Amino acid sequence: MLALNTDYAGEGKNLSDLRETLKKIADAGFSHIHWCHEWDGDYTYSIYEMMQIRQWMDEMGLKAKAVHATKGTRKPCGDTHVGDFRRDYTSENEYNRLAGVELIKNRIDLACTLGTSEIVLHMLLPYLTFEKDPDFEQRYYQQACASFDELQSYCKTRGVRICIENMLDTPIEHQIKQFDLLFSRYDREYMGICIDTGHALISNGPRMLELPKRYCDRIYCVHLNDNLSIPSDSYYRQEALMCSCDLHMPPFDGKYDWDGFLKILAKSPYELPLLMELSLRSQETEEEFLKRSYKAGCRLMELWKSYQNQ
Repeated sequence: MLALNTDYAGEGKNLSDLRETLKKIADAGFSHIHWCHEWDGDYTYSIYEMMQIRQWMDEMGLKAKAVHATKGTRKPCGDTHVGDFRRDYTSENEYNRLAGVELIKNRIDLACTLGTSEIVLHMLLPYLTFEKDPDFEQRYYQQACASFDELQSYCKTRGVRICIENMLDTPIEHQIKQFDLLFSRYDREYMGICIDTGHALISNGPRMLELPKRYCDRIYCVHLNDNLSIPSDSYYRQEALMCSCDLHMPPFDGKYDWDGFLKILAKSPYELPLLMELSLRSQETEEEFLKRSYKAGCRLMELWKSYQNQ
């Protein structure tokens, strides 16, 4: 069983384009989708849109593996605090924070309608501001946890878990502090981690497997993708440069340690399908890209199964 993100070729706004994307994913052999449309911004899905997506999925024999939730309005940068942006669940503006909670609830409802038990959520850490102003860091986590506290019962009564994604532009020390804090406060039923392999390769380099090892018992979602890492250390802590390396290539096209990661994943509570989050960036056609991606996914499956049996 394999899952693919719905925005692999961008986010079409026309209804026929949305339906056609699902058909192409199904025709390529994938059994599941990872719904990623509107993953960044303050768009709210209507219940009727949710029902339409589910109807298309049923028509094509597709199931869902996680919904990519949104942290609120797209920010110009994540490493520095530059003011409040709309519907941000970490905002110091209380009304704005509550609007962010409301937005996440919308994605929890979408997950329920599509029949999946996970949402993936970004938690941008303005670590440069943290390092200059420790008091702001304390206030940031206070607001974030206030939101997660309020979301906990909403998630648990609906059987949906929040999986916080590791980000590509955050030093690993700050990520460890983040996940240690969250996982000491919230149980596995409510919160886990989404390991984005490409992000780990870019931000952590030779330490790319450290987060999966440390939080193996919290891996409930994955974004499997590859890249060529950063070309030099000069890219480190340079958000725009690091983001330019986030190519979301099919597994085995880049430098990620797939053998090492799958050994860890096989020991985690992660459940199939394997989820790839990829981006069509080359000159190949969609059909060629989907065929090659599915083949890479099958190769991952064989490795994962071999370690499951050990």
